[in-house]
Amino acid sequence: MKNLISVFFVFSFFISSITLSNAQGKPAKLPMENKTTFETFLKDVYTLYEKHDYKALKNIYDRQAGEIGPDGMLIMGIKNLEASWKMFDGMVDGTPTFTYQLTSSRMVTPEIAIITWDSDADIKIKGQQIGGKATGMAVLKKKGNGWQIQFDTMTPVMAMPMPAPEAAPAMDGNKQ
Repeated sequence: MKNLISVFFVFSFFISSITLSNAQGKPAKLPMENKTTFETFLKDVYTLYEKHDYKALKNIYDRQAGEIGPDGMLIMGIKNLEASWKMFDGMVDGTPTFTYQLTSSRMVTPEIAIITWDSDADIKIKGQQIGGKATGMAVLKKKGNGWQIQFDTMTPVMAMPMPAPEAAPAMDGNKQ
């Protein structure tokens, strides 16, 4: 129980710190280590996917790699990932197109990196747009002279409603 309370306290502090920094209007400075390397890596991944080059794409993923897609499904293992890519490609109208931009890259160790990126996808199923803005994240592991995805996820970006302004307190000190 003591550990749970400690975790809750640290989590609450972390969230309030983020809220405070956002409220001050200064965006957090994100790490950008090995920027060119990871921009090239992202370009390679998206290019291979758009070309349906599953054989080459599978080499960019670890055999036990996992992924959480925008639909929230957790998929583990390269065979399951490939089946998922092919199934998705069979559902969409034409070839999806993507724009993307690396937003952060951080070396955890010389062999492990975490990258994030913003993506905008033009994806249609039966004429209906299902693509849109998303934020991606991947954990990468060094393999030879390149990198391999250990885990990745895409989170759709959704507009949040603005909170209603709080009512001003009464001038006479009485609660309303």
